Amino acid sequence: MLEARQNLAPEEKELIMELSPLYLNRLQTVKEEGIQQGQRLLVENLLQVKFGAVDAELAQIIEALIEVPPLEQAQLILQLSREQLLARFDREGQA
Repeated sequence: MLEARQNLAPEEKELIMELSPLYLNRLQTVKEEGIQQGQRLLVENLLQVKFGAVDAELAQIIEALIEVPPLEQAQLILQLSREQLLARFDREGQA
């Protein structure tokens, strides 16, 4: 890595100082996107295991389910019927 080199020109040091925060920001963004994608996949898989398939109606509530804490997501999916899940998140989506 460039920072490891001891004899950097002043311009190189300045460039590294400017790029480091941008790199860290991008890294954080990618990490957050990965976490969100993982949560979505988990919710989709739980719905598929419980109901056999994720149809258009179930697909519409995935984003709302992702907003719920992970433990509550699992409890809701495992404990509620398809109709109860749809009613709960349809009502929240309209509120």
